[in-house]
Order: sequence, then structure tokens, then C-alpha cells
Amino acid sequence: MKILWTSFLLGAYITFIGSFGIVGLAIAEGIGAALLYLSYVPVIILAFGLAVFIGVSAMILLHSFRWARYFACFLGFVLVGIPLTPVVFMPHFFLGSMIFAFSDSEFQSSGQIVAVTIFSLALLWWALWWSRGLYRISKKHSLIIRLWGTIKKYSNDTKGAQRRLRKLIKDFSYPRLVPGKKGFRRSP
Repeated sequence: MKILWTSFLLGAYITFIGSFGIVGLAIAEGIGAALLYLSYVPVIILAFGLAVFIGVSAMILLHSFRWARYFACFLGFVLVGIPLTPVVFMPHFFLGSMIFAFSDSEFQSSGQIVAVTIFSLALLWWALWWSRGLYRISKKHSLIIRLWGTIKKYSNDTKGAQRRLRKLIKDFSYPRLVPGKKGFRRSP
């Protein structure tokens, strides 16, 4: 509950800081637009508060449980690895796209056929050269095995995760100030 309450307070703080432009909004668009914005302030506070709460909860889960670290690695692979697949297989993608594009074309002259044939052979050579390079990289460096080893090392590092969680709590908890003899001091 304390994390949720702090998240909503942080959401209110972010909304308050962002609301300083309301005077400019009232001048530019009229007082009605400013009042409309003010009517949405509770929803904005709720949205920012929930976003902070979800982020903090995810960080705590990530540092507390091994399954969460495996899930984060899987999610990173899905969100980064799958969209980068066309970049890795770019020549093959171009070659396949070209085959589909020209499969239903009606060629009007022999010059078009020659141009498409030369272009196809150039793309085929590029795809074969690229495949040879990918094979050499995968054979020499064993990327999948190395990636799996890194994931296992990160996910099974329980002591490191607990240390990072303690540091996270220490960094994000604000110091309480209590009166002392010489002004204010940090509480123990």
C-alpha cells in the first residue's frame, strides 16, 4: 500500500509540474480549455500513478524472482529479436519480395526480362554472400549458445539481484529529516 500511495503522490507531482502551462493554455485557447484540462487532472494523476506503480512493481519482481528475470529476457528477445530478424535476413527478404512482385507481371519487351533476370541474379548473389557471412559468424562465435549463457547467468544471479534491490530501495527512499542539535540530520 505504501508503494501504491507513493506512486500516486509521484503521479500528482508530475501532473502538478506539468500543469504550469495552464496559464498559457488559458491565454491561447480560452478559459474553457483550461477548465476542461483541470477536469481531467484526476484521470491524469491516476494514469501517472499507475504507470509509476507498474514500473516499481516490475523492478521489485525483477530483482526478487528468478522467473521474472527469465520472463524479462524472453520479453526483450521478443520485442527486440523478432523485429530485427528482417534486418538479419534482408537479402533473402528482398529476393522473396522480388519473386512475388514479378511473378504476376506481364513483360512487354525482352529488355524488361533481361533487367529482371540481372536484378534477380544480383539479389541471389547478395543473399548467398550474406548467408555465407551469417554462417561464419554463427559457427565462429556461437551466438545462440552465448546468448543463452548470458540469460542463465543474469537470471540465476540471486545475490546480485538482492544487492541491486537493496540499492534500489536505498536510492529511491527519501531520507527523513529529524531535528537534532545542529539543525536537521538524517534519521537512522
